Amino acid sequence: MVPCLDLLLSGKRGTRSRSNIKGKLMKKNYIIGYPKSGCTKDQGLMVVDAIRWFLNRYNMQLNDFDGEHEDITITTNARQYKDIECYGQCYEWDQGGVDYVIDIAIDQPIRDMLATVFHECVHLWQWERGNWKGEGEREATQLQYELADEYWRCGNV
Repeated sequence: MVPCLDLLLSGKRGTRSRSNIKGKLMKKNYIIGYPKSGCTKDQGLMVVDAIRWFLNRYNMQLNDFDGEHEDITITTNARQYKDIECYGQCYEWDQGGVDYVIDIAIDQPIRDMLATVFHECVHLWQWERGNWKGEGEREATQLQYELADEYWRCGNV
């Protein structure tokens, strides 16, 4: 079990999920930034690849660039548990062209790190669809290891 995973709520809960053009749900292209420091190249690649896998798994990533779409930028940060006092957190961010930030504590076993990444991705999914109960922890906790194990079984690790 990965304890102390946080969803940081802002005053704009779910606002991005309502984006549209002429009454249609806008297609979205997720742009994921690699961690700039705090981890090895392989760890950074694994974090970003896991997020991409999740976006495709939940059919969130735009794959056809015909027509109008919205770019959503996700910044990833590799952190140490002692610095953020939890294993991961996801929050909305409207500065410098960044829409979301996902912080992952890298100092944990690979399976737990992947579970943390997917836990935070579930929060991203909750924000984007504008649908969750309470703080969304129950759904994220239920899915985190299921997704990590599926990702692993698909040969991604």
